[in-house]
Amino acid sequence: MTEQAVHDDGFRPASDARRFFDWASTAPLSRACVRAVTEFCAAAAAHRSPPDFQSERTAGLDALRERVRTVFGARPDAEVALVRSVSEASSALAGGLTVPPGGEVLVTAADHPAHAAPWCRLAGRRTDVRLRTLPCLPSGLVDLEHAALLLSERTAVVACTHLTHLDGVLQPVAELSSLARKLSPAVVVVDAAQSVGRVPVDFDALGVDVLLASGRKALLGPMGAGFVIAVPGVLDRLSPLLLSPRNCEARTTGDGAWLPGPSERGGPAALEGNLPDLSALHGLLASLCAYQRAGPQHLASVCRSTAAHMLVAATHAGFRTFGPASAPGEHGIVRVRSPRVADHRAVKSRLRDRGWSVAATEEWLRVSVHACTARDDVAALFDNLAPFGAPGPTARSVP
Repeated sequence: MTEQAVHDDGFRPASDARRFFDWASTAPLSRACVRAVTEFCAAAAAHRSPPDFQSERTAGLDALRERVRTVFGARPDAEVALVRSVSEASSALAGGLTVPPGGEVLVTAADHPAHAAPWCRLAGRRTDVRLRTLPCLPSGLVDLEHAALLLSERTAVVACTHLTHLDGVLQPVAELSSLARKLSPAVVVVDAAQSVGRVPVDFDALGVDVLLASGRKALLGPMGAGFVIAVPGVLDRLSPLLLSPRNCEARTTGDGAWLPGPSERGGPAALEGNLPDLSALHGLLASLCAYQRAGPQHLASVCRSTAAHMLVAATHAGFRTFGPASAPGEHGIVRVRSPRVADHRAVKSRLRDRGWSVAATEEWLRVSVHACTARDDVAALFDNLAPFGAPGPTARSVP
């Protein structure tokens, strides 16, 4: 990684990431994040009253909410909920949003299983709710013409992904959301776990109702720290999936007997459950600040340039791209296949023994880069992969 790649020192991996090519999974922590979490833990250990420290830092989470709005183009009145993961947020939405009898939920074939599963379960448990799947074109993009046929007054929810986790295809979310507005009353929920930190994300421009994001991927934040952005009022309809004193109040009679039907509070508190992981959220705030200083547009451009180099290196090493993609690897996530290997998990294992990290299934390797990935490291990876590729020049032959 060079100074030209990432202008802000805080938005660099705190650990040696030269052999790490699995940024679409859980990424290394940023230097800013590590410093912030370390400082938080030291302050917590030194504080004389842990309850007071907890209260002070919980009140300070408004700074993180405001930073989320600023970085991701949300209006000042947009609601921000702080969650542990996209999976948790998706589950809470599917369990709490009102889907009327006869309603339909539209998911896409491009969605991550964790985003689709809660809606699949909802439809499996309620025979009066229909689950529909929007297919993808050979390019990997969702089929908008087909979406226009599926959307109707019965569509209650549209769940879609922004950037696909397997091939890095940037989906036409704004266009899909616009269609949903014209043809249905649906709440549009977008999974931005892969896109935040990898491409510039503008919540208002996307035109969706709810955006779910994780801090542990391209934002270089800690595990257990994510966020939800929602247009005003949408989360008010949400019934909490996990009840706590933060989002409900259980009541008693004068003689102390518990009353049925606690008073529930909607809004962001309905998603946040009990006490948040303050340390992780403090780290996420620091990483977000560093990301903003480094420049989302600049970082995305650097990542695209590195991704283009990665595709050339893969070709020279004798690997083929795998799976549908409108622009394979354009945003730094690509699957490749060896013509010589029956099970690519064995290749992953060999690489891991040498200190390299990629994702794999039997059929493919997924290689993902970040703005901080150096071209020389890409070349070195495919030098190591060359014995598994077709005969030909190695990655060192790439101009």
